[in-house]
Amino acid sequence: MNMNERLEFNNDIYRDDRIFVMSIAPAKDSDGKACWNLVTYRNSMSLPPVRNDFFTTEIELMEYIKKWEPTTPLISNDEKPLEIPNNINCDDIDAIWRHYNEWLIERNLFSAVTGISHVPYYVDKRGFTEKPYHVIVEKI
Repeated sequence: MNMNERLEFNNDIYRDDRIFVMSIAPAKDSDGKACWNLVTYRNSMSLPPVRNDFFTTEIELMEYIKKWEPTTPLISNDEKPLEIPNNINCDDIDAIWRHYNEWLIERNLFSAVTGISHVPYYVDKRGFTEKPYHVIVEKI
């Protein structure tokens, strides 16, 4: 499986095995202070956002991603996260993180921490870009 494969699931087409994906972008809080924005998307062709989190430090952001990105449900695993081998302690977040990233690399996929952003295909025909992707929402 890789970024070019498509999976039909729950009457939708998904970009790869992951039901959700994350992207990081620099942001500013309501006071104009720099922070980090992490957007979680449903990994379907239209890439709709489902969660939007803000972090004051890059360390907080990375800790959150390391804890939660490996728990994304997989289509191929009956909507359960990647199985962790018995030789990895279920409380060892770093070991789980390494295992998850090895799984991604084997499939030519990427983690949010790479700085690559998932984007709609009309933004980039590959479905990702090597720069932060920003969506600006304005109140009307």
